[in-house]
Amino acid sequence: MKRINKIITLSLISSTMLFGVESPKVGNIIKEINPPKNIVKDKKELIEIDGVKKVTSPMRDDKSGKTVLVKDFQIEGNSKISSSEILEKISSYKNKELSFSDMQEVATLITKLYRDKGYFVARAYIPMQDMKDGVLKIAVVEGEIGKYNIINNSKVKDSIIQSIFDESKKDKIISTQNLERSILIANDLSGVIVTKANVKPGSQVGSSDFDIETSATNDYSGYIVLDNFGSRYTNKNRAMVGVDINSPFKIGDKLSFVGLQSNAGGLKYLSGAYETLLHPSGLKGGLGYSYTNYKLSDKYANLDAKGYLKDFNVNLSYPIIRQRDRNLYLKFNFDNKRIKDEIRSTNDSSEKEINVATLSLDYSNSEVINSFPTSTTFLASLTRGSLSFDNEADLQNDMAGADTNGAYSKLYFEAFKSISFTPRISLEGTLKYQHALSKKNLDGSEDLSIGGSQGVKVYPTSEASAENGYVATIEAKYLLPNINNYSHTVGIFYDRARAYAANNTNVTGIDIDLQDIGISYYVTYKDFFVNSYMAWKMNSDTITSEPDYNSKFLVQAGWVF
Repeated sequence: MKRINKIITLSLISSTMLFGVESPKVGNIIKEINPPKNIVKDKKELIEIDGVKKVTSPMRDDKSGKTVLVKDFQIEGNSKISSSEILEKISSYKNKELSFSDMQEVATLITKLYRDKGYFVARAYIPMQDMKDGVLKIAVVEGEIGKYNIINNSKVKDSIIQSIFDESKKDKIISTQNLERSILIANDLSGVIVTKANVKPGSQVGSSDFDIETSATNDYSGYIVLDNFGSRYTNKNRAMVGVDINSPFKIGDKLSFVGLQSNAGGLKYLSGAYETLLHPSGLKGGLGYSYTNYKLSDKYANLDAKGYLKDFNVNLSYPIIRQRDRNLYLKFNFDNKRIKDEIRSTNDSSEKEINVATLSLDYSNSEVINSFPTSTTFLASLTRGSLSFDNEADLQNDMAGADTNGAYSKLYFEAFKSISFTPRISLEGTLKYQHALSKKNLDGSEDLSIGGSQGVKVYPTSEASAENGYVATIEAKYLLPNINNYSHTVGIFYDRARAYAANNTNVTGIDIDLQDIGISYYVTYKDFFVNSYMAWKMNSDTITSEPDYNSKFLVQAGWVF
């Protein structure tokens, strides 16, 4: 009988719940801890490159000069653009009588082709020659990188900045992409912003040197946020503080600290992280530790239910593509999680350990399509983990119920798209999808939660979560006229989500659809912001994890410093 009671009470908190009613537990509670999405701590604009001579449209010949029959062209000195592509560009000039001005026009077209592809110092010219068989030689100087002169006024050592720009020399030929990449990777460091990049003739023929100037950012940055995004059973009202210390060791590194607490201390969260550049190509590495502690109240107060999650994290990030408008990162994360849930009224507890590795691709792109500015982000990840219980009794209880013990894998996708139809009217859409591989049941901390501020907003975070599911949101926004520094936007949103369990369960599986509709209002004033939502249920489904209601108001206010 004691063993049966333990199964019942522990499943209330610690195991992955597969029923329609899901009680609060650490797996759901940690999903409530999300920094505000619209916080921009250090916005660093990408500068334009000075000293680049613009290519004007070629001038037409006035027909007063002598001409020569040009049957074909021979391109010399090109490596970044193939001869066939260049010849196709100037094919209309073949088998024609050309004056010297016409020949210069051809060279200008080739130069412009290079500039359009980002080789901003490349040029084509007509060398001295004796034309044979009507073949005109055109020489191309693609432009080699000379040296970078760093004028460093930042919080980062000269050698770090120098190494980032010297990394671009591996390509040898100067292009907008490789210089832009170096500038952006430097800007990605804490404590530095590139404020000037000027190109000038190099000491060697065909080479160019660059003067790069940097300045320092603030010593620290951060935010303070108040919201009512919390759970009824750990208290809804919360305060969150985040602080970054920029380049404390003068190497572009960052120390980050985040703290969150709900009123009456029902939920406490503390984290610390360190990030630094590992290679001038942009490879970064980081270490982090977080501690989450909760105590249930309200109708669960008599259980005296408490618990914690300790998470040690190691991560790597590498920019495969780093450009002004297009980026692709390869990321790796490893987490070691220690989880404990207690029901002190019955003297029961459960402890487990999760080791989990995640490999992901993170893509973003901004472009103009048919005169409409658009923004796209996409994240795809593969997770492989293993869960183990600290004692045999908990293992046996799990095997008789949720069966989360052992190895597991899951796929996760997240996509976002925005399009601006006018400077004031825009449409945004978000889709999140998760699928557990091999029909394996997951621990609650690995489930997809479909309620709360990150899901269907009218429902609590603990309303429904499972191994598999999706969350979709579409929102139309209208930017209202500014009032001095007061910027505000109103929106209409629709959320829809589904959560369904893996199929190899020993208990009845969850399969639930949620949806809501609502209005949103966003405000920014100098360094302050407010995000607010009013959501209504779209159907008559009863809320099961809390006392039922038909509408919900969420608000979040913060200060960024």
